[in-house]
Amino acid sequence: MTNYTGIQGQNILIVSSDPSDPTEGQIWYNTTSNTLKDYQFAAVNAFASGGNLNTARSWLVAAQQGTQTAALVIGGDTSGGGSITGATEEYNGTAWTSKTSASALYQRGGAGTITAALVFGGHTPQSAATESYNGTSWSPGGNLPTSTRTNGGVGTQTAALSFGGGYPVGSIAGATNKYNGTSWTSTGSLPTELAAMGVAGTQTAALSIGGNTDPAVVASTSSYNGTSWTALASLNTARAGLAGAGISTAALAFGGGSPGTITELWNGTSWTTNPTGLSTGRGALAGCGTQAAALAAGGSPAPNSPPQTAATEEWTGPGAAVTQTVTVT
Repeated sequence: MTNYTGIQGQNILIVSSDPSDPTEGQIWYNTTSNTLKDYQFAAVNAFASGGNLNTARSWLVAAQQGTQTAALVIGGDTSGGGSITGATEEYNGTAWTSKTSASALYQRGGAGTITAALVFGGHTPQSAATESYNGTSWSPGGNLPTSTRTNGGVGTQTAALSFGGGYPVGSIAGATNKYNGTSWTSTGSLPTELAAMGVAGTQTAALSIGGNTDPAVVASTSSYNGTSWTALASLNTARAGLAGAGISTAALAFGGGSPGTITELWNGTSWTTNPTGLSTGRGALAGCGTQAAALAAGGSPAPNSPPQTAATEEWTGPGAAVTQTVTVT
C-alpha cells in the first residue's frame, strides 16, 4: 500500500465567495464561479469600480492619509453650487457608511485617517475653520491664519499642512501653514500661487500637483521638505480639480480638466501617463491611498457643473496584490 504521509503541500480552501482579506500567496477554490484563485503581486495599473457614495457630490475632500480599504470623505456640493453638505462617509473597501456630518462646507483641505481626520478651510462662506474627527464625531480646532478654499491638504491630524487656495481672481494664494494639533503656523509660500491642486505626501514631504491660477490651468509640480518648496517636472497634461495619492517620491494624479479620466504616475523625478485612466471622467473629486492602491470618489464632469457623481473607483498599481484566476496547464 502507498504511504502519502510524507508528502508536503498546502491545503486549498474551498469557499463560495472570495475571502474579504486574503494574504499574499493564499490559494482557494471558488465553488460559485468554479475557479481556482490566488492572491499575489501583479502590475495592473488600472481603475476598477467600487461601491458608490451614499451622497453624490463634487468638491468633497478625503482624509488624505486614508487607504483604499479605510477611507473617509467629507463635505461637498450636491447640485452645482446650490446645495452644500457636510456629509461624512467611511469606506471599508466595499461600501460607504454615513457618519456624523461636519460643517456644511465644500472645497476644503483634508488630512489624517478614517479615525483621526482633519478638515480646514472651505467655502460658503470662505472659511478659516478647522475641524477634527475622532471616528465618531467632529469638534472645532484652531483656525487657519487666513480664510481660504480649494486649498491643498496633507499629513495627519496632529501634523498637517495646508497650502495654496483662494478665489476669485486676485485672491489666489500660495500661503503654506503647518498644524500641530492645536494651532496653525505660517511656513512660507508655494513657488506659484495656486488653487485646486492634487496633493500627496506628508507635512514634511509634500507634493503639490497641477492646479489653477484662475483662470490659467497649470501642469506644475512642487515638493515641500518641511521648510521650503522646490519646483519639479510638470505633469504631461495641465489640469485643475484633480486628486492625488501616495508619497512625494511615488505619487498618483487622476481626474481633473477634460476629459477628466487622465491618470499619471510620479517616480520622484518625472510623470508618466498611464494608458488607461478613470472610467468616470470627472474633476473636483476626492482621492487618497498609495500609488499601488488608491481610491477616487465623487466629482463632476466639470467644476461646479452637474450632474455630481457618486462613483467610486479603486486603483491597483505597480506591485499591488490582487486576486487572480489561476489557469492550470
